[in-house]
Amino acid sequence: MAKNEIASLKRESWTGRYGAIMSMAAMAVGLGNVWRFPYMLGQNGGGAFLVAYMVILFIIGIPLAIVEAGFGKGIGKGTIDAFGVALRSRKAGILVGGAAAVIYFSMNFFFLAIIGVSIYFMYVSLASLWSSVPPDQIYVQLMANKTLILVLFLIVCGFVSFVVYRGINKGIEKVSKIMVPGMLFGFLILILFSLRIPGIAKGYNFLLAPNWTVLGEPGIWKAAMGQVLFSLGVGPGCILVYGSHLKKTADVTTSIVTTTFLDTTVALFAGLALIPAAIALGLNPEAGSSLIFVIIPSLLSQIPGGALIGFFVFLAIFFAAITSAIAQLETPVTTFSDAFNWDRKKVVIVFTIVTLIAAIPAIYNNELLDFWNMFAGNYGFILFAIVGGILFSWVYGVKKIRINFLNPTSDLKLGRWFDYLVTFVAVPVMLFVMITSLIG
Repeated sequence: MAKNEIASLKRESWTGRYGAIMSMAAMAVGLGNVWRFPYMLGQNGGGAFLVAYMVILFIIGIPLAIVEAGFGKGIGKGTIDAFGVALRSRKAGILVGGAAAVIYFSMNFFFLAIIGVSIYFMYVSLASLWSSVPPDQIYVQLMANKTLILVLFLIVCGFVSFVVYRGINKGIEKVSKIMVPGMLFGFLILILFSLRIPGIAKGYNFLLAPNWTVLGEPGIWKAAMGQVLFSLGVGPGCILVYGSHLKKTADVTTSIVTTTFLDTTVALFAGLALIPAAIALGLNPEAGSSLIFVIIPSLLSQIPGGALIGFFVFLAIFFAAITSAIAQLETPVTTFSDAFNWDRKKVVIVFTIVTLIAAIPAIYNNELLDFWNMFAGNYGFILFAIVGGILFSWVYGVKKIRINFLNPTSDLKLGRWFDYLVTFVAVPVMLFVMITSLIG
């Protein structure tokens, strides 16, 4: 056997529980935590949505994530091999598992350019650009400068590829241990400084005082279901791939519970940093994605020390986004290097070239950018979340995963109730949310 083939068969695992939790949390945390969770709070009455979110997290999100990570640990391979085992067909695994990995990866075709924008807004903050340009025009002017967006994209693409090229321990785990605490620190800085804003108590009252009558509305529960599932990324294979790098003695159940709480903590910190301050300053807490690149500069322009605070906030946003992009590249790299015994570093180079070929034209063509957003970020993600949820839980079986891969090495022993919860509650709810999202 050639030396490079032997090297490709040496598979890395997370160094320990802390490294695994930081890495999986980094994978789960994304822009959805930073902008979608805060504005979902704003749209759904603040604290009431938080209550619904936590209930759905316990009943739906955590059980599904445990099953997927447990299956990944048990198989110890990427989506091609795992789907092949579930479908009992190598060819079906290559077709379905390969498509899942590639489509999940294709989200980077539009996502990396967005991450580049967060880098630019670090400069915007340090330069206090809002003092000479209206805050709502800074983003508009950047979007018109395609050359600058391309340069920022190339920087981000190079960084993501370098981290994945470095491998599990020296690359992904190393940056995750820095970036996850960095996210929390960045938003904590804004929370502390925003306490000096007159009227901030009104914003916190809106965010933290639940309107219990809203919990009787089905819409808030559906919104919470969608946020939980999309935030954690259950189904398409990213949790499975990160779970596959757990050691065989790892406690999946405890690690996933800790990971999901860390993911939620980042989202809550973002909400605490943005929503109360926005309300206190008369800004719209339901601003959607513009909360990041329009509302935050407007907010920072009215806070003493906003330039320095803004740098740390956009650095935290960058950390949240870049770690998701790393997971989106790592998923096919692990999958194809495992399935075909290909050299991992060569696979990284190939997928990086594919990213450049697909993403650069999209920077100059908004229709193409929207296509990748819709194809990968909406239809592709939702489709394979459905496929993955069915295969892991119904086809392969929750009971086998629990008995063989979860309980033997876990401090938290799961009983038969867990099988029923996942099979008859969590998966049907996930299918409902994903199918209605697909139709919508």
